[in-house]
Formats: sequence, structure tokens, C-alpha cells
Amino acid sequence: MRAPSRFFTPLEAAPESGITYPHACVAALQIASGMGTCRNNGSPLPAFATPNVNHAILYLLLGGFALAAERLWPAGTRQVLHAVSLAAGRMAQRKWLVGAGLVAIVMGVRAALLPWWPIPHPVIYDEFSYLLQADIFAHGRLAMPMHPMWRFFETIYVLQKPAMASRYPPGQALAMAVGQILMGHPWFGVWLSAGVLAAVFWWAFRAWLPRGWPLAASALALPLCLYSYWMNSFWGGAVTAIGGALVTGAMGRLQSGKSRSSSWLLGLGAVILIYCRPWEGLLLLAPALIWLAMRNRSWRVWLPVITAGAAGMAGLAFDNYAVTGNPLRLPYFEYSAQYASTSPFSFVPPRPRPNYGHVNLELIDQGWERATWEKARTWQFLRQRPGEWYFQLTVLLGSGLLLALLIPGLRVRRVRPLAIFALFMLGGSLLQGPWFSHYAAPFTASLFILVVSGMRVLHTRSPALAFALPAAFLLAAAATGTRDIARHQTPDQIQPIVSQRDAVASRLLNSHPGRHVVFVKYTVVKIPHDEWIYNLADIDAQPLIWAQDMGEAENRKLMDYYPGRQFWLFQPDDDIMKMTPLP
Repeated sequence: MRAPSRFFTPLEAAPESGITYPHACVAALQIASGMGTCRNNGSPLPAFATPNVNHAILYLLLGGFALAAERLWPAGTRQVLHAVSLAAGRMAQRKWLVGAGLVAIVMGVRAALLPWWPIPHPVIYDEFSYLLQADIFAHGRLAMPMHPMWRFFETIYVLQKPAMASRYPPGQALAMAVGQILMGHPWFGVWLSAGVLAAVFWWAFRAWLPRGWPLAASALALPLCLYSYWMNSFWGGAVTAIGGALVTGAMGRLQSGKSRSSSWLLGLGAVILIYCRPWEGLLLLAPALIWLAMRNRSWRVWLPVITAGAAGMAGLAFDNYAVTGNPLRLPYFEYSAQYASTSPFSFVPPRPRPNYGHVNLELIDQGWERATWEKARTWQFLRQRPGEWYFQLTVLLGSGLLLALLIPGLRVRRVRPLAIFALFMLGGSLLQGPWFSHYAAPFTASLFILVVSGMRVLHTRSPALAFALPAAFLLAAAATGTRDIARHQTPDQIQPIVSQRDAVASRLLNSHPGRHVVFVKYTVVKIPHDEWIYNLADIDAQPLIWAQDMGEAENRKLMDYYPGRQFWLFQPDDDIMKMTPLP
């Protein structure tokens, strides 16, 4: 069994450590989201983006070499850079070939690394919720009927009544269901979406950047598509970013009225955003559509957008009806009404405490979520949120140095609307408690365009330095990624103890062939982000069912419901290696 990270407090040590629920949950989230590492004091940055001495030396060496070459060998340097620019421009003209090549790089490299870098294990309850919904879709349903023994299967971020389903919109789970149907595992849906994202980025970049610069932007985006938790978890990000890139690329083409066919892609992108992250999607769509309406009001542009949007909203209403019984009520709101006393938005007043029924539901609501909501209503939040912007945008861009190029990028007049869209993202985040990099996914294409626009400005001052900085970034990303893969220290492999859930289940099934029910009992101060009780769509058909321990008398009802199964008591807070058989 893999040892827990030294930056994650073991469950057995929690009572003595003095760690409160919110702090422990933040640590677990950073690790599970692919942000925590073993090298940088738990810094919430991807390994290839975390500043360290080796990276600084690499940047200084290449930057110094570029500046020295410009000074000491100006004619030769200009010739070399001109040749590189011409080659990049010629390659950029082969649009379909480059797009296919980017997809092949992302998907091919990640597939080739599977023997050393295996499919990730779910950890955060968002991931388990998406996995459940993907399995429901793979069964050809939008929701499962309420189970007769549903109280035993209540768990975080999953609805049990009026139907069993995820609380989240269907976008991420639909992509994962495609992977499960076509290739036998939902992670391949994540893998496919990350590859498609690389191609859609390329399409969007070409709408805003000239000549060979879209190729540079696509190269800078490769580490995000390949190394980040958008590829190496089930938490989402890539599908939302696809929607944002479609909207961004279509806006660049439609502002001049040259490509009316992009209207359909704009509508598709808008639907994807609403199906994945409605709030953040609206933060992009609202200013983008207003900006487009001020420049182009042709019905040939707007009719496809309205048609695609109406079809998408009809599909979402049908999904809402299947889950909640009301086409206008999102599963998210139904879950909040049943299990949550606070909202992700700081301006929403608290609700009365729900009747939780189980300790895990109470801990997450009254622990991390309430603490995050209360913090978001203080002045301290306004001081800390800019630091979170820096960290999470660095997760997206991969380097604080690239983040600095956003400022000179504003000098390029053509891309200033994208900066306005990004300001909407930052302003909207002030109304939210938690904020992670996949929340900013709709704006990722805009951010890379602004960064490369900053490189274009730098290119006018020092062409060699403008080439050296992205080269240093890509070398640092490749070197650090290769090292972590070889050492089995990628962020998704440094996880809290709940990542052993599949191994625990396999060990029981291998040692005791047959069908089982495991009653999970939490016995000590529990970190809410360690949640074990998750099942898939067809609960009764599972060889191993995870259930709430509700006491001997109530447990007997579930035992009677499942005659012929073996029953076990599991206390993960004490020892995940131990299963106690029940008579």
C-alpha cells in the first residue's frame, strides 16, 4: 500500500494534530486535485509550474544566452530566428495537420505512459459523483429509480430521492460515459476530452493570433492538456475548456462577419458551458454575446446561436425532469435543499440545518463548506482571493512568468475584449467561496491568447528572448514531468488514504469470493474529504456494496434485503486493512 503524503495528516493522527476540519479538507483537496506535491511544502501548484532553483537556472541560462546572442551575433541571430518564424508560419498554414498532430501528441503520449503512469484513482467526492452519473448514462438512463433502501446509500454530492443521480450538470459525466461505452473505462472519456481540447485550442488561437503565433500558444497549452489534473483525475476541466474555447474562437471569427458557420460552434460552446459549469459559463457568455451584438446583428449569425442554445436548454430541461421531476429545477438545487445549509455563493443567506441522517453529510456541510462560506463573507477573504487567483491561474498557464506576460498582452488592441472577459471571471469569483482552476476553464483559451500577445510585444523588443522564454518553460515542464513519472510521484499518485478504496474492495473480493455488503462506520474525528460510501448505477448487481452503518437493528433490514451476501463492518478511521465479518 502506498504511504500517505507527508503533507497529509493520517486519519489516526487527526485528533492529536489539532487540525480543524477546514484546514484538513483544504490539504486533502490540494493533494487530490493534483495541486499538492511532495517537493514544494504542499504548494498548490503543478510540479512543472512550481518555482524552484533548477527552473530559475534554466530560465536565466536560456534568457541570458538569447540576450548575449542578440548583442554579440546580431546578424546570425536574426537569420536563425527568421528561419524559425518562417517554418512556424508554414506549419501553421497546415491547419488540419497541426490539429491532428496536437491530438496525437496529447493522447498518444499519455497512452504510452500508462505502464508507468496508470489510470488515476478517484479521491474527491466530486469525482465519485461524476463516475456514478457516467455509469447511469452508460446504462442508457438519465437517473436511476430511488432505491428501496436508499437511506443506507446516502453520501456526499449524490441524490437518492426523488431519483438517484449526481448533483452536477451532465456535461462532464457525458464525456466520461463515452469513454466507458467505447473503451470500457470512464477515464478514457477524460483522455479523449483532453486530446480534443488541444485541437480546439488550436482552432480558437487561430482566430485571434497571426501567422505562427497560434502554434506557440498551442505548444504552451500542451502541459495543461497532458500533465494537469484535467487529464489525470475525474474532477473535470477539459470539457468545460472545450466549450470556452469554442465560444472564444467563434467570437474572433464572427466579429468581422467572415465565418458565419462559426455561429453553430458558438451555440455548441455555449451549451457545453451550461452543461458543465453554468455560473462560470454565464460569466463568459454574458459579456461575449453583448460584445458580439454590438458588432454584428445579422440574423444569419444569431439564428444558429439561438437554435443551438434552445436545443441545448431543452435537453437540460429533460435531464432536470428525469432527476428532480421539475424541468426548471437543477439537481444541484435539489441536493442543496436536502443536505446543505450554506451556498457556494457568499451572498446567499444560510438555510436551516437539514436532517442529515448520517455523520458524513453533517461533517461536510457544517465543516468545510460552512467554514468556506463564512470566510467568503469577511474582509480577510478579499485580501486572500488575489493570492488564490495567482495560484490557480498558474495551474492553468504553468508558470508565474507566463502569467506576467498578461500585462504587456493588453497593449495589443485586438485582444483587449478577452481581457474584459477575464475581468468578469475574477469579479465573479469574489462571489464564490471555493475557487479552483477548473472554475476558470471557460476562460483558459483567452488567457493563453493574452499571454502569447504579451510575447508578441516582447518580440518587438527582444526576438531572441521571446523565443527563449517559452522554450525554457517547455523544457522545464518536460524535465519535471519525466522525473515525476519515473519516480511515481505525479500529483495524482500522491493521495490521501481514500485512494486505496479500490484496492480495499479488490482485496476483499479476492480473499472471499462471492457477493458482499460493507457497512462503513466512522469512529474518530473524520476528515470529510475521505468518503468511502459510493456505489454505481445498478447497486443490487454490484459484487461489493458500500453502505452506511446505521446500528444493529437498522442494519438487519439491509441484511434481510440482501440474503445470500456476506456482511462486513469497516472502520476506515481506525484501520483500512481490517474488515470485521458480521453474523
